[in-house]
Amino acid sequence: MAIPEIFPHQPESLWRNFYHITQLPRPSKFEDKIREHILKFAQDLGLETKVDEVGNVIVYKPASKDREGSLPLIIQNHMDMVTDAAPEKVINFHTDPITVIKDGSWLKADRTTLGADNGIGCAAAMALMEAKDISHPPLEILFTVDEETGLKGAWGVDPSLFKSRRLLNLDTEEWGSFYIGCAGGIDYELTGELLQSEARFKQPKTFKLVVSGFLGGHSGVDIHEQRGNAIKFLTEILWEMKDVLMLHELRAGKAHNIIPRDAWAIVSLEESQIHSFQKSLQQVTQRWMSFQPKNDQNFKADIESCDLVTTGLEQQSLSQVLSLLSAFPHGAHKYDLASQRELVALSNNLAKCLFVRGQFYIQTSLRFFDRAECVPLEHQIQSLAALMGLKAHKDGEYPSWKPVRENKLLDQMSAVYESLYQKKPKITAIHAGLECGILRDKIGPIDAVSFGPTITGAHSPDERVEVESVEKFWDLLKHVLAKI
Repeated sequence: MAIPEIFPHQPESLWRNFYHITQLPRPSKFEDKIREHILKFAQDLGLETKVDEVGNVIVYKPASKDREGSLPLIIQNHMDMVTDAAPEKVINFHTDPITVIKDGSWLKADRTTLGADNGIGCAAAMALMEAKDISHPPLEILFTVDEETGLKGAWGVDPSLFKSRRLLNLDTEEWGSFYIGCAGGIDYELTGELLQSEARFKQPKTFKLVVSGFLGGHSGVDIHEQRGNAIKFLTEILWEMKDVLMLHELRAGKAHNIIPRDAWAIVSLEESQIHSFQKSLQQVTQRWMSFQPKNDQNFKADIESCDLVTTGLEQQSLSQVLSLLSAFPHGAHKYDLASQRELVALSNNLAKCLFVRGQFYIQTSLRFFDRAECVPLEHQIQSLAALMGLKAHKDGEYPSWKPVRENKLLDQMSAVYESLYQKKPKITAIHAGLECGILRDKIGPIDAVSFGPTITGAHSPDERVEVESVEKFWDLLKHVLAKI
């Protein structure tokens, strides 16, 4: 398969493998194609492979001849990617490849997520598998499934398949930083049925109210940047007209780990209220424009005429729904004061909201460093559900990875980094979920460090990877393997 000219040429093996990965569909829970690709790739190289019960792939590569007798090392990535696209982009993520384009010194996709998270790490691992000129210890190369929807692959890892007690995770997105901690997470789903009635309008008009253009982004990494949440914006517009509206349908958000960018609702009102409705759209938009960050001011709200709908939520029920959404927590709640950087310690992402045929649904995602500190926020969500008569269901939880600085692997990597770049790496943690915490619990006490190239806009159609940082990332990885 020929690699497009826009792709960088060095490191050749990494970029070649990344291109092949972009051509394979790999949504969470649908990793069959990339799993088959990795297995065949490894088997063609004569490497031993295993697939565990949940579908994770482990590839074993013996030490290079100069490193026989060295302690083994786990190299770890996840195979799945977040699948999100701009509203106007037509793509089937279960069948279609990603179209990659060059943007100056960056690679990105054509109005979709790129999958550099964690495709670059997977490509680097595959480049290691075929490399013949790199000094390295025995490698246990782990590719997990279903990371993006709750780290399910890491939970299902069979610890008996590993001998190593040290791990390199290649799934962070800030070149020059070594991560030794990450947030834990909990997802909640709120569900219930809302009573509908027939409209009593004399001259009703039905419209589709469409909210679009928010920046969105990663619900952990970007949550502190005060980016707009399309659910909150839509709620404010409906709130302004709640006394004269009927809500028929609402759909907003894509996934638990994406800050909602787009939303729409089907509403009816008296024909005489149309001008007031349009005025409310303008007023709410102008109000939000006054405080939104400069890089997130391309949002808008439009109305489109629809066929008449007569059944839906009238004023009282609509007021309750909008009160719930207005009061629902979203954003950064606490910061890690001990950190030397702006690091969120507790957050919540109001991720999805649906009202369809009388059924109401909310998905929300909490992240934390300290599990005990998260409990009051959980109680807040549970209380809001109870007040609305909704059922609150905890849909998965994963532990935080508390930073451990007494870490031999970290010391070795820091020394290599300093020798290459004449400066110290940034030692930090991330307010997002990494699999290291789960793998440390499953496999046993292990030294772990996560690092990677610079990737911005992860979990959104703005995702892109800096080309120069990928070359540095690969160079550092090779030097680290030669020393540890």
